[in-house]
Parts: sequence; structure tokens; C-alpha cells
Amino acid sequence: MSDEASRGRGAALLVGSLPFETVQEGLRAAGAGLGHDVIAIPDGEVGARKMWCMFLATDTYASHPDLIETRHPSPEVIANEDKPVADEHARPGAAEEYHWTFRVKDGVDELDFGDLGYAQAAQQSYATFRRLRDEGTIAQGVRFQVSLPATSSGTDVYFDDRDAWPRIHAAYAAAMKREIARMLEVIPAEDLVIQLDLAWEVVDLSIGDERYFPWWPDETFEQKFERHVGLLADLAAGVPEDVVLGLHWCYGTWGGWPMTDMTSLALCVRLSNEAVRRIPRRVDYVHMPVVEDPDDAFLAPLRDLDIGDTFVYLGLIHPQDGLAGASRRIAQAREYLDEFGIGAVCGFGREDPESLGDILRLHQAAARELPQHRGAET
Repeated sequence: MSDEASRGRGAALLVGSLPFETVQEGLRAAGAGLGHDVIAIPDGEVGARKMWCMFLATDTYASHPDLIETRHPSPEVIANEDKPVADEHARPGAAEEYHWTFRVKDGVDELDFGDLGYAQAAQQSYATFRRLRDEGTIAQGVRFQVSLPATSSGTDVYFDDRDAWPRIHAAYAAAMKREIARMLEVIPAEDLVIQLDLAWEVVDLSIGDERYFPWWPDETFEQKFERHVGLLADLAAGVPEDVVLGLHWCYGTWGGWPMTDMTSLALCVRLSNEAVRRIPRRVDYVHMPVVEDPDDAFLAPLRDLDIGDTFVYLGLIHPQDGLAGASRRIAQAREYLDEFGIGAVCGFGREDPESLGDILRLHQAAARELPQHRGAET
């Protein structure tokens, strides 16, 4: 397999967040724990980025001169110390009070979000990544991963005037494309993985024609699908071809995973097929979460994948049932895919730091059960 065809392919994928206070702790733990099995290592999304896209509210939207606040949650919610339980949050319209919302001020003609902060964080973290790789803590050939909220995830939950969404979406995509360009001023393209995380998009689509929040538009599933995939294709077009591009179909963990019902991989498969078809550059991998006890009906949509050379990572690691559970799910998935990588359903930012070593060892042990690993050992 050529280097071009093999890029983005590996045994294991780390989705994003890690449960540490510093970048060095996360990079060191992942590098030492996974070696060459992982294709790339994220910086753990530490500090203000720990609450994922809440970083946009706290560090960009709340202080932006062209925005006004329309809803403000408690400090406990902002700090992730208070959140709805999973069974309540899964109901569309529930837990509205947990979200921070904004509107564009009247009279603002040109909306510009400016510096979002992701490039600065990536540049600083990459210096630590490169030093640890030079020292041998991180294996040679492993890339530096930056996971970014896709357009709908970064905006729809925070802006309650849907008439303004088109220009908000455009301003967000333009700002995020600038962030990626700034990263590449310091990080070589051949060293970088950009993963676009689609959580609110997946949550929105998973409830069909319903609305999750009252300010979201009254649309059919097909209308939603067209909007989300269109925005994704535009944003992904801003990732240069030399950079590995991955897509994470995320069912969310706020209040417990999954945030909405996940009965099969049908939505993930359809999103993968359409994203690969519409994005005007190579999509190197897609990541799909897998429930703890999948049946044939859950996995059967994998037969409908039509994504060419795009690699698949299945989020089938569930720490609670260890290697036995992971091995069972790998065996089930092999009935549908000849080759794939493994990962967890989402990031580890809310895990106990003391447990991460065991989780990484579980990834490594499960990777040995993959077809490509077994073929290499014989």
C-alpha cells in the first residue's frame, strides 16, 4: 500500500480529549501507552478547551463586541459541574436552561469572529509534541491531531436567532479556515491531522423531524441532513489536501453517552457516504461509535458503506467490559468490514486520570485482535 493510500490508517484512534491538566501529561501518556498503534495524538484539549465547544462561548462569543447575550447558564454549568442526566437530556427540548445563547447586534453588516484560539493552542502544543517525539516518548511517524467542532456544532447551540444562521455559519467557517491556515504556519502539513467533530449535527439528525431546542428550525430529517452536510463540505474544503482529514460522528456524552437513541450505524454510514461524495478533497478516515451490545441489525448498515479508500475507525472500546467485550465486538464487525481500526465512542476528558493507563492498554490489547495486526504477525 502506498504512503498516500495508507495515511490515516492505523490500529487505534484517540478521539480527542484526555483527563489531564497539562498538554505534556496527555501527550506523554498517549505516546508511551500506544506507540505506533495510534495514527496521531491530540493534545488532550486541556484548560479552557476541556468543555469542548463551550470554549467558543467563554473565549469568543461572550466577549465579542457584535454579539449580545440572550441566555446565561449558571457558573456550575459553564464549568461542567452541573448537567442534565442522560434520560432527561435525550428528550428534544429538555435542558434548554443549560445552554448559553447569543444574537448578532442590530446594524452589524459584517460579522467576523476573529481569532478563535485553536491555532494558538495547536502551535504551542505542537512544540511539546515535537520535543516528546524527538525524545522517543512519541513514536516516529505519529502525527499531531487537532479536533475541531464542525460548523453546526460550533454555532447552532449558541445562536437562537435562526434567521441569522446563514451569516453566522459563514463567519464561523471563515474563522475556522483561518485557524487551520495559522496552524500550518508552524506545523508541517505532513505532521498534522485535522478531525472535524460533528456532535450537535448527529444529535439533531438522530431525532428525525423533531427539534432538540425550541430555537432550532422546524425541518424534516432530509432538510436537516442537507444543511449539515452542506456546511461540513464547505468547512472541510478549507483543510489542505496534504493534511490528513478525519470525521468523527459523535452522539455526545454530556449527561451520559449516547445523548439520543442509537439503534444502528445507519446514520453514520449515510453521513460517511455523503460526506465522502461531497467534500472536494480526500477524506482519510471516519469514526463511528458502537454500542456495548450491538446486534446484527446495528452493524448491518456497514454493508452499505461506499467511501472508497476512506478508512473506518469503530468506537467499540467500552472500558467497563474490558478486552472480552472489545474482542466480541471486533469479531462481530469483521463480518461486515475486512479492515478497520478501533477507538472509544468519544474522548476521555471526563474519565479519572488514574484510569487512563488501563484504558490505553485496553486499546493496545484490542488492536492485536484486528485483522491487519494478525496478518502482520503470521
